[in-house]
Amino acid sequence: MKRFLIFLALYLVSFSSFALPSGRTLKELKVIPRSEIFFTQTENCYELQIEGIEPAKVQLDLPELPLGTKFISSKKEEFITENGKRGTQISLWFTFSESGNTRIPPLGTIINGRKYFFEFEKTYVYENPALLSPIAEVIFQNPTNLENDKKTGQKVLKAQVGQKISFTVMLKYASQVNEFKNITPKNSIFRETKRYEFANGEQKITQFTTESKKLADFEWQILSEGTFSLPEITISAISYNGIKKQISLPRNIVVSVSKSQNSAIHEQKNNNIFESAFTKIESESVKTKDSEPTRNDYKKLAEKSKRGLFNKLLARKFAIFAGGTVFSVPEEKTNGQNFTGGQKVMITEQAGEWSFIECQEFSGWTKNDNIFEIK
Repeated sequence: MKRFLIFLALYLVSFSSFALPSGRTLKELKVIPRSEIFFTQTENCYELQIEGIEPAKVQLDLPELPLGTKFISSKKEEFITENGKRGTQISLWFTFSESGNTRIPPLGTIINGRKYFFEFEKTYVYENPALLSPIAEVIFQNPTNLENDKKTGQKVLKAQVGQKISFTVMLKYASQVNEFKNITPKNSIFRETKRYEFANGEQKITQFTTESKKLADFEWQILSEGTFSLPEITISAISYNGIKKQISLPRNIVVSVSKSQNSAIHEQKNNNIFESAFTKIESESVKTKDSEPTRNDYKKLAEKSKRGLFNKLLARKFAIFAGGTVFSVPEEKTNGQNFTGGQKVMITEQAGEWSFIECQEFSGWTKNDNIFEIK
């Protein structure tokens, strides 16, 4: 009798742990992905847990799968929750040949002789990391000026001469950076304003992520009209399969630079100012001397000259050019052209030891030592 009671107690416990779920509960269940990220060309697992049902009472009826999706295997096993409830866990393995959102029809099941359908939770399938190459991305701070050219398929950023273009270079699908360098483009002011830790190769990503990592921030000013490709920035990085890759910035992005109407008006005003300035300089004794003027002569001339109240109000800067080399970019390594001194020039941009000067005869970058500013 005692044994019978023990057996009955165990039976009741076993029976109660398989408390059947309601129909509403079953309808709310979904087949969910086991991992957050699925990849092509690898086995990916979905799971369905049904409480209160033992595996022997569950039969599967797989749906017809779309092209590119292949069923590999399935498994039914008992599971126990933290609360001691028992049930059936169904595991299903698939492979996908193409990346994109999964589209698997509902899973058919027969539970206690009754048929139920369970929706597969949507997930995104990414390209297998072993097949992915790192990609460089460019994010502009002012994307409102970025337009799509339907004829060429290019993305065109519209800017004006001298306008600052701020952008960030990012890298996707790379585990580590080996080298990151840039070359200053012609007819431009170009500088790196911030470099991030990942660009220096100090970080290594061991687990696949779809997140893009920041490399550096840049400021770019183009000093002439035309259509320009992105600056030459090269990246050497290691892909997830361990192969070293050379990556460049996207070639489908160009910058279209035009001279604004205000710039044209400003240039005309500058020409008028230069004309009057040249007349004034011609009357100075420095031009009438028999010998060539010295730097000290140009310095004295700058000290005698006055900027004028109107130019002060507009924050315009002028100087006397003492002669020297003028470059298209603020770098001595590039080819420049020598000009004699004596011209009154307008200073339109300054960067460290360099100044961008303009006059009727020429314009470009020169060292600050070659000019004497008019106060």
